[in-house]
Amino acid sequence: EESGISFFLPDAKDLTKLGQGGEGESNEPSIAIQSSATEMSVVILTGDAFFPSEETEQIPGGSTDEVRDSLWDDLKGEFEDMSNNGSDTEKKPTKVKYVNSVVLEIDVGKQEPGFVLKLYIKPNFKVGDNTKNLKHMNDRRVQIRYLCAYYEPDTAQWSSNGCLTTYDTNLPNSGVVCSCSHNTSFAVLMAAEEIDPGYVEAQSLISQILLGGSIFGLIATISLILPASAIVTTRSAKVNICFSIALLIASILFILQGVLVKDDNSGVIQLRSVGCAVYTMLQHYMWLVVFMWTVIEGFLMYLSLVQVFGSHNSHNMLKFNALVYGVSIVFPLAGYFAFTRKITVSGVEVTDHQYMAETMCFLKPGTINFYALFFGPLVLAIIVNLVFFVLVLKVIRNSKNSSLSDKEQLMRQMKAAVGVMVLLGTGWVIGIFMNIPAPGMQITLQWFFIVINASQGMFVFVFYVVLNDAVKNFWLEKLGLKAAAPKSGAGASSATNVYANASTSKQDAEHTYSSAAEFPAKKDDNANL
Repeated sequence: EESGISFFLPDAKDLTKLGQGGEGESNEPSIAIQSSATEMSVVILTGDAFFPSEETEQIPGGSTDEVRDSLWDDLKGEFEDMSNNGSDTEKKPTKVKYVNSVVLEIDVGKQEPGFVLKLYIKPNFKVGDNTKNLKHMNDRRVQIRYLCAYYEPDTAQWSSNGCLTTYDTNLPNSGVVCSCSHNTSFAVLMAAEEIDPGYVEAQSLISQILLGGSIFGLIATISLILPASAIVTTRSAKVNICFSIALLIASILFILQGVLVKDDNSGVIQLRSVGCAVYTMLQHYMWLVVFMWTVIEGFLMYLSLVQVFGSHNSHNMLKFNALVYGVSIVFPLAGYFAFTRKITVSGVEVTDHQYMAETMCFLKPGTINFYALFFGPLVLAIIVNLVFFVLVLKVIRNSKNSSLSDKEQLMRQMKAAVGVMVLLGTGWVIGIFMNIPAPGMQITLQWFFIVINASQGMFVFVFYVVLNDAVKNFWLEKLGLKAAAPKSGAGASSATNVYANASTSKQDAEHTYSSAAEFPAKKDDNANL
């Protein structure tokens, strides 16, 4: 069985007050050690005098606020120097680190395969909650964090390789758990890390503006299509309404996060709370639903333009909804329960929130669950949609319309191609390349990603309403600005389908996408169009 030992140390600078086995004023120990080793020797040192390093500095004296202000001044100077030096890595100064705990020198003798040494250490200086440890510097969000590290005598440096740091940012006075795969000299360091590179404030403002426009566009789209009973009964229109509703909910949740959740934890929803977990899972779920509907949209567009097929079962929409909402719910549930766990070290518990981010109620970027449960499905949806996109573009490119000039034909195909790309969400492909290390490239891709994807609701309105003759004619007739179309013949079939051409038969009206993005009219030599 794994054995553990704990110590109580009221003053980290005075080892004569070291107690063990329940002694001391606090019920929570200052130091706890746990491993599967049968023997263990532990040496406790009050400081890092025996571990010289050019990267570390001593924590200045004074009150808590004075120490924190002094640390921010030092860190601000370091980040300003890094910004001034730009991308020249040779001139970048080393990030300031402070040894912020006692130093534990541990030897467990022979290490078995899969050896893990768990340490619980209370830092000397408490960084505080997000109102104290988070600041904006030169359009960067910088946070003072704890970092588990061990000393390498050969290089005279503190390294975090092989050690996992876990602590609850909502409990700043609690300790830090270090899970390490070796035994040596350990300590908890304190350093500042950049959370979000790039122009955070400007990007947030543009995102809010564009998302606001998208929300308005989606509401307008739904409001203008739903009253048209002849249009909304077609399957293609139903799919588009479902997609618009999902995108509307996801956009509202995202824009409300800026109001309900604050990175300094002063919002209505507290970071990493139960409410934040529910909000994170809900956002995760709705964006997956949006991705799923884009796949359904691409699938139907492919069938409508590339394949010839007959009538469809009326239960298909029910199957589509069950597939979209049923499959998507699995991922957030699996993510939360699989990646939120408690780590116990000699009776002390610390919650490891690997599912939620630290400064927002969304998935934690850069983690396994982010790539497996959000980024992975996104990439899969993009790949499927790109296949549909290529097939649809091939049909558009090969189609000819003798009544149009070459220029008009090119413009029609261009508009159709752009419409398909936006409606299927292939702009998300930019997100795949946003992890490129080059800072200049990251910022450029971030701007493209924000502008294209935050505007998707406005594009939906343009292609579902503005460029849709059936919807426009319905409202013009409703308002008495245009004479009603004939109730029989080709005109009738056109009026009953949000995507039907005047040349489209009633049998094909159920699954024709031509008018919305101005696809070429159906011809005898290409029955698919």
